[in-house]
Amino acid sequence: KQWYQRRVRGAQNKKLVDTRQKSLRKSVPQGLPYFSVEFGTDGGFAHVIEEESLFQRYFGLEVLGGVIECDVNLWRNPEKETSEGLKYKKKVFGKLSIDFGN
Repeated sequence: KQWYQRRVRGAQNKKLVDTRQKSLRKSVPQGLPYFSVEFGTDGGFAHVIEEESLFQRYFGLEVLGGVIECDVNLWRNPEKETSEGLKYKKKVFGKLSIDFGN
């Protein structure tokens, strides 16, 4: 939560909307673009985007990367996958048995 608060303070609209008291729908005015992070059942924060053209497209990735303490280069400049590596991942993924409740 603290990382997200610090990250948003550097953004264009410094005000965070706390969604712990009211739902997200009641916290952000209808029709305004926003970015929201929820922390399980503890509520979260919303950030109203005032100028969409200035909003960084990778903002959500920065938030997620900060939460999991991930190096920025892992998601901002990922290494190119080789076709052999992708084939291997496909093979391994195909062997997974995932029950989706069907």
